[in-house]
Amino acid sequence: MNTKSILEKQSFKAIIIFSICIIVLVASVITAHFFQNDFGRISVSNITFKNYNGLTIRAKLLMPSDVSSGQKLPGVVYVHGYQSSRETSDPYSIELARRGFVVLNIDTIGRGNSDVAMDLNDPNFDEGFGTGSAFEYLKNLSYVDETRAGLMGHSLGAEMTYNIALDDPTVKALVITGFGYKVDERGSTSNPKNMLMIFGKWDEFRTRMTETKNFEEEWMSTEQTKTYFPVLNPEFETTYGDFGNGTARRVTIPDVIHIMESHSTQGIAESLVWMQQALKPDSKYWIEPDNQVWEVKEWASLLAMIACFASLIPLSLILLRTPLFKSIQTGIKGDYNYTCTGKPYIKGSIINGLLIWLYVPAILIIFALHMYVIPIDGVFPLMVVNAIVFWILLSNTIGFFIFKKWFKKQSAEKELTLYELGISFNENKFALDRPQILKTVILAGILFCFAYFAEHILEAFFIIDFRFIFSFANDLTPFRALLFLEYSILLFFGFLFNGFFLHSQMRRPKKATYIKTFVSSSLYNLLLMLGPIILLMMIQYVPLFAAGIIPIEGPSGVLVIFFINLFHILGVLLIILPLSTWFYQLTGKVYLGALLNSFIVAWMFTSSQVIAPIPV
Repeated sequence: MNTKSILEKQSFKAIIIFSICIIVLVASVITAHFFQNDFGRISVSNITFKNYNGLTIRAKLLMPSDVSSGQKLPGVVYVHGYQSSRETSDPYSIELARRGFVVLNIDTIGRGNSDVAMDLNDPNFDEGFGTGSAFEYLKNLSYVDETRAGLMGHSLGAEMTYNIALDDPTVKALVITGFGYKVDERGSTSNPKNMLMIFGKWDEFRTRMTETKNFEEEWMSTEQTKTYFPVLNPEFETTYGDFGNGTARRVTIPDVIHIMESHSTQGIAESLVWMQQALKPDSKYWIEPDNQVWEVKEWASLLAMIACFASLIPLSLILLRTPLFKSIQTGIKGDYNYTCTGKPYIKGSIINGLLIWLYVPAILIIFALHMYVIPIDGVFPLMVVNAIVFWILLSNTIGFFIFKKWFKKQSAEKELTLYELGISFNENKFALDRPQILKTVILAGILFCFAYFAEHILEAFFIIDFRFIFSFANDLTPFRALLFLEYSILLFFGFLFNGFFLHSQMRRPKKATYIKTFVSSSLYNLLLMLGPIILLMMIQYVPLFAAGIIPIEGPSGVLVIFFINLFHILGVLLIILPLSTWFYQLTGKVYLGALLNSFIVAWMFTSSQVIAPIPV
């Protein structure tokens, strides 16, 4: 493999590949936009309004585009879950708007681009995170019939909408997903009005949300159900009561886990029919409930994200061929003198797996420190992210000391150097080259800024962010931009130490061509990092799918949050590991990949994750 020849070639092919990535990026965003707007039949706009306590709430407003002057349509507020943002609610919101509803899809306080509130002791703290104000805002819109207004929500958002519906008789229909109605003195067979509950067969929060161990066997005979249903011994998938007097009730169970309740075609179809029967939209808008287009938008958003980050590969090659950055190409001379194969590779993989399995202990440690030693949310307000970042730092710092011990032995026995491993800029000792490091920082900044502003500009024009099931990346508010700088520093050290292990200690032999080496090394690195995470997830999900048992829940189900987050972490690693592998091969050093990955992951975490107290 001759990396030098690749770097010295003309940039024509790289420019072509880069252009293809940009075309795919833009085309995917436009495709997502068209399906979000139902090819012009839906009007989608960004709006902001004030919560009762003065905080600003951002939302998407979706409605049929042909609303005439004086026309009144039924309205629905959709509220996402604890650590989501408004885009998570798009599947339900798009399909409702296609069928004649005005939908207000909000970023609750502390999520997305809405304002932040962390002080639970503040007398103006809104436990509904803006849901009540959103409902009042919706009803006051000139084209909304306030006598036909409803609420929908998922998880914590469902809990908030449920509590508002209990107190507000103007809520004429309620759909709660991933949450169970409670025994409450306010509740009855007619309050809340017209309530549909959707709860996944494998929902991991069943204990917290329903106080049951076996939801299917227990729920319909609980005191909760007896409180709200107008009949004895009700059954799933059956509607009871009457929509006219607000006593309609139904519970349905799609075959999904918690996060997929907001992306369940069955759940969406049930909700559409429910809201049609309760709020009676104009029949001219009605479309059969199984005719759903949101999935195309979701997949197109994913493709846009992949294309954007993939474009950094040819873009980096183009930039590294310029006079300014050409000198960064150091330390690549023929085949590696050291590679890791056989038993040493297996041993290293096992040690890495054990370090990755520090995930749950790291979460418990950081929350113990926060609760019993010193609160950290004043400086680091992303509490869910704090646990993940601490895990990254803890596991990779321990890995760094293991690496130091390993290197000491290797240097004594085989005269291995840090220069050969891509860590030092001096062949005889550890040393950093300040001009080269500065250029590396600049190059990482250029690559990151390209990705960020590509997303930011396209989101501004088309109201489409980078997401798939989870929110991955979107535009940063000024406050979240400051958090980005803060968290990127912490993440840099974690990814730097991880680079020592992944690209240096566990480095695989080169293949015949540069592309084959990149593909092979990327696959090995993905297996090395994703394998232990998947095995950890199996501990949680194999018993759940096989026997309905949730092995690890934690107080109030808090650890369930972090096991769900592992799906998101897998997606993040699938993006960043090939990038760091690519940059290590191009530059022969670990620093460019560590810097860029810290920027990307900090962007993903600070733009999409919740800033709010954890509901324990």
